Amino acid sequence: MIAARLVLLWALAFGPPEVEPAPVVAPAPAPEVEPEPDQAQQPSGFVITPGVAPPRNTWPYQQLCDLEPALRPACLMLGAELFSGYQYQNTGGQGFSEFLLDRAELGSEMIWRPITQLDAGARVRLEALRSAGPDSLQGIDGNALVVRAAQAFGHLATHLGPIDLGLRVGLVPERWVEQVEKGYDTRAIAPLGSERRGFFDTADLGASLTISGWRSLVELDLEFVNGEGRSQREQNTGKNTTVMLTVRPLRRPTKAGPVELALHGIFRDGSLGPASARNHRTGGALSFRSPWAFAGGEYVRAFGYRERGDVQADLVSAWASARVAPWGAKHFDPTKRFAPWGGVYLHYEHARLDVSVANAAIDSLGAGAFAELFPYVERNARRVRLYVGYQWDGYGPNAGGLPGSPAAQTTHRVLVTLHLLGLARLHLERR
Repeated sequence: MIAARLVLLWALAFGPPEVEPAPVVAPAPAPEVEPEPDQAQQPSGFVITPGVAPPRNTWPYQQLCDLEPALRPACLMLGAELFSGYQYQNTGGQGFSEFLLDRAELGSEMIWRPITQLDAGARVRLEALRSAGPDSLQGIDGNALVVRAAQAFGHLATHLGPIDLGLRVGLVPERWVEQVEKGYDTRAIAPLGSERRGFFDTADLGASLTISGWRSLVELDLEFVNGEGRSQREQNTGKNTTVMLTVRPLRRPTKAGPVELALHGIFRDGSLGPASARNHRTGGALSFRSPWAFAGGEYVRAFGYRERGDVQADLVSAWASARVAPWGAKHFDPTKRFAPWGGVYLHYEHARLDVSVANAAIDSLGAGAFAELFPYVERNARRVRLYVGYQWDGYGPNAGGLPGSPAAQTTHRVLVTLHLLGLARLHLERR
């Protein structure tokens, strides 16, 4: 108590005792931060950068490039695709083998998006094929491979709320083949039945309009083309007018890619040749695709077939393919940049070349396995796939081949096919 009173008297008389202040430490200077190399002294303008996002095939709703008018207003794409392999064929007890080049294509496309509501671009795609037709013995330099235009068109797309409109003009793709093939993953081993049997060509000169709604859940395609395919100029005043409807009642996104079910229907009013021979088509198809399996079927009827307006023909085909074996990892992840895997496929086709003639049908059955190096999500950008399969073709007595010789109406094939695909995308970015 006495000590406390002495301290209080001292404070009242002389003030609180002095305390030595803590030394002041100057703050350390901030380190100099060097700007990023692509931003250091970067003048305003454009730079080229490679595409990184997985490409999609939902034109006109989405392009194969991710475009933003303020950031990435343009894109250049370069692509190549190759189907090549070996075939052993046995017909009527006679064996024959050959190396094949079923497809060799090279193409480029430029796309611009000046504003969010508008896309414009042009595509040119070249293909190599035999110069002689399937019923010809001589072409150029025997039957040499020649290069022709597979596709060459300009396109324009507008985006108005939930509706997307797309216009193509030039050598435009056949929308039946293009739409149905989205649910068909084994084109390298065999085309769609309707393409293989000549019910549809893959391109024609003219124009097509696509009206797509609600992120391509419903699409209406209108085509107005010459009708002579790619091998002839227009030979009559008529044009082929086609209406096609696609509805996708099921679509579910997953980490590996979309799961989608699509229904297709088509009607075509057409003419062919100088005599304007009837060349109409009706048909329907169902297709399913997912990162793990593809399946579908189509029915097409032709009113006028193979330049004969009086002939009616029809076709039924079905297909399925599925992943069955992941390689190189205990738990398969299809989103990896390199993810080898294996699968199996099955095709069936029944084509009546003239419905009014008995025994004028061709049946085809194919099955096999394949090995793939890259995941599903990369399927439109890169592919290295090897097929090994078997195909059986059975011809009715009035379906071609060698009529009257039943032993020659059955063909067995063993196929080894390599499918290579590559797509490079370069974005034009604003800086």
